Amino acid sequence: MRIRSIKEKIILFPGESEKWFTIKNDYIYIKSSGRISIYFNRINFELPSEVSGIIQCCYGSFSIQNIDNRPVYLQGIQFSCAIKMNNNFFTTVFDQIPFELMLMSGQSTETNCKDILSTLENLKNSQVIKQVKIDRNKIDSRLIQINRYIRKNYYLQISLTDLADLIGVHPTYLSNTYSKVFKISPIYYINQLRMNMARELLAHPQLSVNKIATTVGYGSISQFSSIFKRFHSISPTQFREDVLNMIEPRL
Repeated sequence: MRIRSIKEKIILFPGESEKWFTIKNDYIYIKSSGRISIYFNRINFELPSEVSGIIQCCYGSFSIQNIDNRPVYLQGIQFSCAIKMNNNFFTTVFDQIPFELMLMSGQSTETNCKDILSTLENLKNSQVIKQVKIDRNKIDSRLIQINRYIRKNYYLQISLTDLADLIGVHPTYLSNTYSKVFKISPIYYINQLRMNMARELLAHPQLSVNKIATTVGYGSISQFSSIFKRFHSISPTQFREDVLNMIEPRL
């Protein structure tokens, strides 16, 4: 595995674009604080705010445009390895922790690289991997409304029924249509936003795990810990210890 570049805190103002150049079968891990449009291999799609994605590209340019109404911060890792996915491979459902740890440290480690390769192998072997099919139909404006509501209120107690009631549809219909458009379920997206914030807060040792749990929207520390382990395979306490151990030498 070869790390080509680690991109940290690139600022894009509304309407601005960023272009990265890739070698055949390069992977790009990307995350943004706001809505961005991505263009590669003649394919264009939108990545919602705070959603991380992995893309494998052919040789050429990889363009990112800020389509939000505010400045956004981009983070990314460009790398290559021997694992080859289906053409136009893209997913937002994967273990993000090895990528996040690499971004936090600003450098690659043997352990990080092994974990990333393991993540890619699991994705390749998974039967749910499909070639990306971009829905070229107009997105229902109610789904955009829900997406914005989630981004602004993810730390509140929100259920699927609450979201469905906001736009007057059945919860099952909302879940199915939202997942089809954004490639992620609304509840998974809520938890993903909460986990993103939780990881940032866990880097501050003065905050208790219980305080972090309530801050990001969970009713109990046990619920928070259970979901955190589901996302990252380790407890919030262990994650904090790992992050602080990585940061401390750099201070």
